[in-house]
Amino acid sequence: MIDKSSPIPVYYQLKEDIKRKIAEGVWQVGQCIDSERELSEGYGVSRMTIRQALGELVQDGILVREKGKGTFVCDPKVKQMDMMSFSEIIKKSGRKLETKVLEFKIIDNPEELMDTFSFDKLYKINRMRIVDGENIANEIVYIPCDYCGYINEERVRGSLFNLFEEFGYIINHSEASIKAIIMDDYYKELFNLDKEVPLLKTYSKTFTSENKVLFVEEAIYRSDKYDLEVNISRREGRIR
Repeated sequence: MIDKSSPIPVYYQLKEDIKRKIAEGVWQVGQCIDSERELSEGYGVSRMTIRQALGELVQDGILVREKGKGTFVCDPKVKQMDMMSFSEIIKKSGRKLETKVLEFKIIDNPEELMDTFSFDKLYKINRMRIVDGENIANEIVYIPCDYCGYINEERVRGSLFNLFEEFGYIINHSEASIKAIIMDDYYKELFNLDKEVPLLKTYSKTFTSENKVLFVEEAIYRSDKYDLEVNISRREGRIR
């Protein structure tokens, strides 16, 4: 299993083999994997190498350490890194995505969006994003009707990024606010749960390279099933 003569680092080979065993069901979600000592003996490598591989798997959200108990297989999360569509994330992870449109209609531009859109009519799209049979995210999106011409419910079941590309738009960046919210009875029903789980709420505006707002989105995510990674860099320039 481990080829010490390979140019591929031993810890990386070990990490990939543990991932393979999890994928094949040798260790299942919630199950404690072998101890560092057992892994060291089984693979014929040092405990330091074992510790490095396990540390990276913990950082990747595949394993979790519980002090005094051991290392357990995590329930996999949807992980988003910066500008990626939800559809793209799930496709890359090899998981099954279903989109259920809860509401699709044309509305008058609400007062709270008049400073964002100078149009009379908007599409309001309320979608539930279902991953491997579980409700993971609820998205409410507002798009000016003038941007897309005619679209229907079927067309918004897929990636909105792809939809905008079909209409000739290039998505450049988004601005978002993020906060934690408390689950109440409404959200329990929405996510089809009988227990409380942590929720993450985002409000974002997505822009073209010409700084035009393409759409506004209000989204609620199950943060026990979803990770949002944001990379922040300092822009070059003088401080005035």
